[in-house]
Amino acid sequence: MNSTLLQALAQCVGDANVTTDTKQLSFWSRDCYWYSPVLKPELDQNAAEVIVSPTTLEQLREVIALAVQHRVPITPKGAGTGNYGQGVPMHGGVLLSTVKLDKIVEINPQAAKVQAGVKLIDLEKAARAIGAEMRFYPSTLISSTAAGFVTGGAGGIGSLKWGTVWDEGNILGATIITAEENPRVIEVSSHAEMMGVIHNCGLTCIVAEITYALAPAQHWEQHALAFDTFEDAVLFGKHLAFEAPFECRLISTHEASITPFFRQLVKQGITPEGKAVVFLVAAADAAHVAALATQFNGAPTWHGSHEDYLKTGKLQLSDFSYNHTTLWAMKADEKWTYLQDVFSADKVIEQYQTRKAHVGNSVLTHIEWLKWGGWITPAGLSLVYFENKQKLWDLISYCESIGMWVANPHTHKLDEDVRWNGQPVLDAKRMWDPHNLLNPGHMNAA
Repeated sequence: MNSTLLQALAQCVGDANVTTDTKQLSFWSRDCYWYSPVLKPELDQNAAEVIVSPTTLEQLREVIALAVQHRVPITPKGAGTGNYGQGVPMHGGVLLSTVKLDKIVEINPQAAKVQAGVKLIDLEKAARAIGAEMRFYPSTLISSTAAGFVTGGAGGIGSLKWGTVWDEGNILGATIITAEENPRVIEVSSHAEMMGVIHNCGLTCIVAEITYALAPAQHWEQHALAFDTFEDAVLFGKHLAFEAPFECRLISTHEASITPFFRQLVKQGITPEGKAVVFLVAAADAAHVAALATQFNGAPTWHGSHEDYLKTGKLQLSDFSYNHTTLWAMKADEKWTYLQDVFSADKVIEQYQTRKAHVGNSVLTHIEWLKWGGWITPAGLSLVYFENKQKLWDLISYCESIGMWVANPHTHKLDEDVRWNGQPVLDAKRMWDPHNLLNPGHMNAA
């Protein structure tokens, strides 16, 4: 960085939207990589040299042009709710915050075009106001931003029906800006082109706008149910995933050793001691769900009405699902971390029992049922009690040896992540980031 560039950035976006304050730089140059005891020591000392927050797309384009002309690295940043460290500037430079680009550009019952920094909760509320809803959203709905979820996320609540960001028809297009001296504004619409944008972790382009497909709004109710065994809970979840007579937005299944971490739910008697639980968001009333649960030795412990669903100040079961489960465990003991592991639908109980016999309670299982690549899948975000990196790597190898699929969340290198899009990302980076200034340090191949 140099004073000439800093002055130019301030002239572009205004002094109030540029900061070089050390504390602010340290705070905002973070995402949630600290979920990983492997990533934390690797990334803790990295920070940007300046934070710039454009408020218009023209400002966004001009900021990119200035940084490229000075050959300064650019790290795009939304809310920082990602868990993999790709929101951390590895080589200083500009942290390009999109949170002030927060306008809903167009919305109808089929789709919404929004600026990069629109919070997903605001998109969900706007959609419901016209009889629609997001197809799916992360458990970090309240804070996640539109572009951040598409470029760094995967799936979430609603993915049982609709799949993930990779599945065709969910993300309909994007307005992207290239990292060139004279940045181009490009409308990307085909699914093939979107593979250079989806889950690119900010390495290929700057996303200015995203178009989400929407779904008809449903009458969702929340249900917590307790089971004597985790196996019963899994069988109930599997039945709902494949054969439920009603639609489900979330099926989150937790073994009994996890539930004491949910202090809020324990206090309310929602998670009885020694019981496995299922958290369910479904288009079904309490009586219907309870009757079905009894067939699997389950019983309801709490019900939330449609009127309270996603209402501020009301209990939301999604706050205890996906990686929120890890956060609750870490609040109890910071040595808990996690794996992203996928079971086989036809062998899920066998794989769970085999692993449990091998590792005991050093690994605790919870499963979110979702659709991945067109297949209904029991996707785990298993809690792991961390001892050292080698044991974590050994655990990954063991899981794979019994037929599980593991996406290792303890690397910040995009091309060490089995979910990356491979050649489409490399092709997009070559076309849109010719000077390799976008988020350098997070890919081995570049």
